[in-house]
Amino acid sequence: MNILAGARAQHDYMIAIRRRLHANPELSLQEEKTSQLIATELEGIGIPYVRVGDYGLVATISGARAEPMVALRADMDALPIHEANSHLDYISTVPGVMHACGHDGHVAMLLAAARILWANRDALQGSVKLCFQQAEEVGMGTAEIKAELARFPIQSIFGIHLWSELETGKISVEAGSRMASGKKLSIRVKGRGTHGAYPNRGVDPIIAAAAIVMNCATITSREIDPLAPVSLSFGKIAGGESANIIPEEVMIEGTLRTTSPRIQAEMVQAVERMAITAAETFRATATVEWGLGCGIVENHPTFSRIAEQAVRNLGLSSSMTKFNTLMASENFADYLDSYPGVFAFIGIRDPSLGSDFPHHHPNFNIDENSLVLGAALHAQYAIECLSGGKGLINE
Repeated sequence: MNILAGARAQHDYMIAIRRRLHANPELSLQEEKTSQLIATELEGIGIPYVRVGDYGLVATISGARAEPMVALRADMDALPIHEANSHLDYISTVPGVMHACGHDGHVAMLLAAARILWANRDALQGSVKLCFQQAEEVGMGTAEIKAELARFPIQSIFGIHLWSELETGKISVEAGSRMASGKKLSIRVKGRGTHGAYPNRGVDPIIAAAAIVMNCATITSREIDPLAPVSLSFGKIAGGESANIIPEEVMIEGTLRTTSPRIQAEMVQAVERMAITAAETFRATATVEWGLGCGIVENHPTFSRIAEQAVRNLGLSSSMTKFNTLMASENFADYLDSYPGVFAFIGIRDPSLGSDFPHHHPNFNIDENSLVLGAALHAQYAIECLSGGKGLINE
């Protein structure tokens, strides 16, 4: 079977699906119509599926035999961003919501791969689980899919992210850390409110919060190895309602990202120490809370070699490239905690098409030519794994 030719034959189908999703985006945990579109397409192909959670789906393509099994994953949710691509005839019709991360393309690619694999199911040496995940943007949706997959002998999981920092046509599947862990950080700074005319009568949490932010900025520059991949950023400070009233409380929120569990542990301890002591310096108190966040996306060496083999067998060796580890986070890491696998990046960057804006930008768009590569790689990876990776799996 010529998988790349099969993917090219699905190009118009993928564009139609992707644009329909793009025009009708839904936020995390609200993907009702998106989920129904996926279900309708699966039913049209003839692929059985089960619903997991509110809007997730796991479909099954059984081959010449039931086992082994491999899983393929796509996410489906959009973002709370108002789209600025007024030139597109498929611009978001939902004010304040858009597909600004490529998830519309991810769904289209996996549906096309489903059509390819279904057409060639008699040649598959095992079964494929197609996982359509809700709520990735808010770090959810994986638990329900993992609970369903846990019922089966899944040997590997594979996912793809279309990426605007990688030029169109390039594919990255290398082993090792690909995306950083991400933990949400909340610091509650408590003081004692008073009139702004008499600051000495209160305890100013705004001054303490400012010190915490500034002091925490020195952790990465003075306590952590300069070569360590780590990022601590504060994105929200909220406190007070009036210019002349010192408030009782200030909230600080941010994120900690790293590709090293050891560095993460050191940073957690350092941030807590810095927040508490900085607040005490100004007679305030600080309470630090950490969200669960995402783990490190770590590609498995053996299965990365299988992914490379898949790229070569598609005739796309020249498309393979090395790509820097990203400090952004992705909860595909949740699957990799349970199964060895690969998270691939496929380039969509083409300035002439306007597909060079960063993810989560109101002008974000993709080069739809890349959808062919994604569909083909999904299908070929499944085929390679179910065939034993030409001996790689059992080495």
